[in-house]
Amino acid sequence: MDQSHLDERALVRRSLDELEFPKVLEHVAANAISDVGAELIRAIEPVEDSEWLRLEHRRVQELLTVLQRDLDLPLEGLHDIRPLLNKARVENAFLQPIQLLNVRDMLRTSRLVKHFFAQYQEDFPALHGFTSDLYENRLLEKHIHEAIDDNGEVRDTASRELARIRRDILDTSNKLRARLNRILAKEKEADVLTDDFITQRDGRFVLPMKTEFKRHIPGIIHGVSNTGATVFIEPAATFELNNEISLLYGEETREIQRILTTLTMEIGSESLLAARMVDILIAIDVVRAKARHAHQCGGIMPVIVDEPVVQLHGVRHPLLVRSKGARDVVPLTIEFGGEVYGHLISGPNAGGKTVALKSIGLNVAMAISGIFPIGECTTGFRSIFAAIGDNQSIENDVSTFSSQIIRLREILTNCSPLSLVLVDEICSGTDPQEGSALAVGVMEGLFKRQAFYIVTTHQTSLKSYALRRPEISNACMEFDVDKMEPTYRFLSGVPGNSYAFVLADKLGMPPVVMQRSREYLGEKHNELEESIEIIQRYRRETENLKREAAATKARAERLETKYEHKFDEFRRKYKDLVRAAETEAADLVKGANKLIENTVREIREQQKPVTEVRKSYEQAKKDILAKGQAAREKVEQPVEVKFEQGDVVVMEGYEKPGVILVLDLDSKSAVVEFNSVKFKTDLSKLKPTNKKVDKVKRHELEFRTNAQTRIDVRGMYAEEASLEVENAIAEAMMGNVTELTVVHGKGTGALRQALQRYLKTHPGVEGFRQGKLTEGGAGVTIVELK
Repeated sequence: MDQSHLDERALVRRSLDELEFPKVLEHVAANAISDVGAELIRAIEPVEDSEWLRLEHRRVQELLTVLQRDLDLPLEGLHDIRPLLNKARVENAFLQPIQLLNVRDMLRTSRLVKHFFAQYQEDFPALHGFTSDLYENRLLEKHIHEAIDDNGEVRDTASRELARIRRDILDTSNKLRARLNRILAKEKEADVLTDDFITQRDGRFVLPMKTEFKRHIPGIIHGVSNTGATVFIEPAATFELNNEISLLYGEETREIQRILTTLTMEIGSESLLAARMVDILIAIDVVRAKARHAHQCGGIMPVIVDEPVVQLHGVRHPLLVRSKGARDVVPLTIEFGGEVYGHLISGPNAGGKTVALKSIGLNVAMAISGIFPIGECTTGFRSIFAAIGDNQSIENDVSTFSSQIIRLREILTNCSPLSLVLVDEICSGTDPQEGSALAVGVMEGLFKRQAFYIVTTHQTSLKSYALRRPEISNACMEFDVDKMEPTYRFLSGVPGNSYAFVLADKLGMPPVVMQRSREYLGEKHNELEESIEIIQRYRRETENLKREAAATKARAERLETKYEHKFDEFRRKYKDLVRAAETEAADLVKGANKLIENTVREIREQQKPVTEVRKSYEQAKKDILAKGQAAREKVEQPVEVKFEQGDVVVMEGYEKPGVILVLDLDSKSAVVEFNSVKFKTDLSKLKPTNKKVDKVKRHELEFRTNAQTRIDVRGMYAEEASLEVENAIAEAMMGNVTELTVVHGKGTGALRQALQRYLKTHPGVEGFRQGKLTEGGAGVTIVELK
């Protein structure tokens, strides 16, 4: 394509190619289930419709939640059946059995997907609204299923006529085989056959005979073997039966065609609704692929706005995240809006300027194409124009500098206030002074058109120019002078050094050359470079202090929360102790009053001698005082009993002793066996005892329980599922159940991993394993209890 005649759309496409946006789309397309879904993803372009973008991002976010919750979205059996639907509308046309199965699969998928999102309509309102119009036709599903088996064969039961024809074929074939077997047995002794079996040629049953005996039996020759040693003869005695079978096969073919035509006509009558169904399901496939890509790379739902603003926070290059992992890719933050329209990025070669340029362009392009960027992004629609890389052409006699000037001319012609322009090494490859002047002209032209732009440069004069312009913000890629290597950190608001002298000095350039070079540039340039280095150092120190302050603040907040929780727990326990003490004190007062009343009544009624009454009074008084002292000691100095595994204890409300089997000090609980029945209870409800535990043979016990042996946690969050499993384990242990099946589904495996991490720490779990194929495979975990 001639670069001098690029229209806006072609220019945007070329720019996206330079940013390597198609490679991002390939990664997204790899997550699609259907081929047509993958093709639609590869054709994605930025979209101007803000409302559609917001809706699409909500759908992607909801499907990302489906993946995170490990829910099984029933998208199997996805086919592009639109060509089949078009054929079904043609009169007297019929679909092949395997094609009908594809239609049936799509109908089933449509029904299941619709019901799935109807079940979770409060959780996924955007997807529920999108799929609520999915076409359902259970009757057509049933008709296809009853006519075609899963191998793509028409069933005998597809019609009564077909069943009769196939019975007749079977009966006639058996008669024919019986007659041929008799001929085979008769001629076997004459040694005229090459093999003692019956075969078929051209749909006719024949006998394999030696060529020299081809006239031994009257009949028709239907073929000769490759060696010529065998001829295949249909005996005359079987002509009639073979003819009858041929006629029956013809009837079968016509009946099958009639059945297929009937089913095809039924599909054709609903083809328009079914076509809409296909469009929705393929769109769901595309949304799911975007959600999977976000799940894999850490994508975040962008904020689509109508204001002239672009804000990127902590974004990463999506292709580098794919190849290296998010932890090894340095994020960057940049903003446009208000007074700032442009950013001038400077720094040394191989410092990451071009990567930063592409990271910004790709994340904005993803956000306005319905794909989650890898980081936080707030933007509206932007026509992205880029001039990145060497576009020289020997064939067209275009140098690197000329090709960039042509591209910049096209960008200035097509850009608008809704544009984002990315230029790498602006106006390089020519005289530095003239190149700087041209770069200033281009940047002012972009500002005049109110376009946002980012340019990279090594030219010092442009850094000075940016310092004097409020609409341009200097930025740089950080460089570690001590280690002589880039850190790839993006620093906004600070110009960068090229470090040419430092690198040359480190690489052994003669000192006399370095001295002469510095003298040639003059003190003013050296002072500017040194000033930039000082600013960068202060910036780094400030950011380090800021990070340390943030970490200290976070640590303080965690400690504050921790001690507030502890204080609340202490206050609660104190209140409980006071309440218990007040209750016991009230009981003591009540007991004392009762004692006095009884004593007075006994004296008045003279039921007992005074000495005996006084003796009873003194004993009761001692008992009351002892109880009061015990209550006071309980409040003032609570005694904490330390238990060990194997201790004999009794539980509140249960007099018989039991043995501690499992002790969990973290949760302050224990599993105790009473009469061969296991209970999980808090340590606070247990007391040590000297009672002996009766040994009971298990086969002598009759123990009934309704404890469940299987629990289904599909669709739950990890925390919620862990709580359900905890309750199920406790119930199972109380019911003497030794094995528990946990159904968590397959999905991405996140829920399974979370549950298995929890089971490793559970004191009542002996071990666990993945289910066998017959038990549910990777979708279940079998838990063995202690």
